[in-house]
Amino acid sequence: MRRARKTNGAKETAEPEVIEGIIVAVNGRELAVRVGERIRWHRERGDSLIAQMKKLTEVERSAAEDLAAMLGGRYESPRGVLERRLREHQDRATFLAFIRDHISPDAIYRLTAADLKMIDVLPEP
Repeated sequence: MRRARKTNGAKETAEPEVIEGIIVAVNGRELAVRVGERIRWHRERGDSLIAQMKKLTEVERSAAEDLAAMLGGRYESPRGVLERRLREHQDRATFLAFIRDHISPDAIYRLTAADLKMIDVLPEP
């Protein structure tokens, strides 16, 4: 968009608009769809982690506890890692569902890089 600028005479010149940073304008409906895709991804990852946890046996749990005792508690069992990752995906899906449920479908959202990162659209470096 260009803005007109008056000079000393009646003549007008166009001056380019200066925009700092990148701000993406997204329709609320599209934003809700994108957030919904990320929710589905987190839920699918959570389901996959649950399946992996079911495959772990009591022997593995017992061995992990023995290792933790030998290493002074610094060893995190495979089950513990999976449980932590599952909680992270579940928490993220819950947060994104909250955001999605409060998006106005007819509004236009101007999203910064921080906003895009918050809703999992901007990839991690």
